[in-house]
Amino acid sequence: MVDPGRPPEASQELFELGPRRRQGTGAADQKETPLIPQLRELESEFREISREARALGDGLSHEQLNWRPGSGQWSIAECLGHLNMMGSEPLASVDAGIREARSRQWYSQGPFRIGFFAERLIRATEPPVRWKQSAKHKFVPPSDQPIGLVVPGILDLQEQLIARLGLANGLNVARIRVTAPGRPLLRLNFYELLVFLAAHERRHLEQAWRVRRDRRLPKTGPARPGGKPQRI
Repeated sequence: MVDPGRPPEASQELFELGPRRRQGTGAADQKETPLIPQLRELESEFREISREARALGDGLSHEQLNWRPGSGQWSIAECLGHLNMMGSEPLASVDAGIREARSRQWYSQGPFRIGFFAERLIRATEPPVRWKQSAKHKFVPPSDQPIGLVVPGILDLQEQLIARLGLANGLNVARIRVTAPGRPLLRLNFYELLVFLAAHERRHLEQAWRVRRDRRLPKTGPARPGGKPQRI
């Protein structure tokens, strides 16, 4: 008898070819089990983030994308680059956790709760910003980035996160544990991690929109020279 809680078989090809491999779009994908409500909500959030990022970069030149409004303040490109670096970092660990959950048959339809420490982290991250934090050195982006790389990169990341939602659908995602990016002492479960990443992306998209709306944003001209990492 088929276990109704058992998710469809994982795409082994996705795991073998690396964490940034895009999920297929063939006929088999059309028959996937619908996402459970909590994961479906996250999928909607990541798709909305994609729309925001696309609108944010629309029509900007390389100089505008890399312009800094002041010393130590990030450009639009740096905000997006930071998101791409931070969001990509845990993907390999997420894939390992999904493989383990399948091998151990950790199945559940939820609902999944957010723990005390994760809730505090998410609340501190979600805009509007209540207090600023310094970016870890490993997540500080380059000060000058190609216009053809930074926006497509953040759009691709959303597809990668959505792909993991599909792979984890039907699993007990509360048992998949991953180290929080930039916080080596904090372990989050899969659901907490993705809620945190969505909040973190909204935080920096809001920051980038403030730069785009700045009246000093040049129509043309060289990008502002680099400075110390901004407090974000």
